[in-house]
Amino acid sequence: GGARRGGARAPVPVLPIHPDAIVNLPVEDFNAALGRARLTAAELALARDIRRRGKNKVAAQKCRRRKVEALAGLREELARLGRERERLLRARGQAERALAALRRDLARVTAQVLAALRDGDGNPLRPETFGLRLAPDGELSLEGLGGG
Repeated sequence: GGARRGGARAPVPVLPIHPDAIVNLPVEDFNAALGRARLTAAELALARDIRRRGKNKVAAQKCRRRKVEALAGLREELARLGRERERLLRARGQAERALAALRRDLARVTAQVLAALRDGDGNPLRPETFGLRLAPDGELSLEGLGGG
């Protein structure tokens, strides 16, 4: 067998600028600090790599936070819409019940009015043949339904 290589890494240069400063300094200050530090090409590359990775890490954290906030906002909106839907369904049920009551009242009044009216022969008007019509102006009229 051949010789096995160990997991040893090349020594990492120690930079005279703290990693937090590398990441957080404004670009002008970062470049000025690099110029003052008189770094080798490898150290400059490392500093720029640290800055790039740090900026990316911060951007990823902000992105994740915005995503969580957006999801929370969507959950709130979904809950609000669910409550609104329930309210509208209750209102619809009330309106349907009120309409059914009005229709029953109209049928009862129509039957009473038609029972009180007579045709030319003195017979009561039949609900199958005649109906009452309420005009938009509130005037009530008798109309033939065309049956019988």
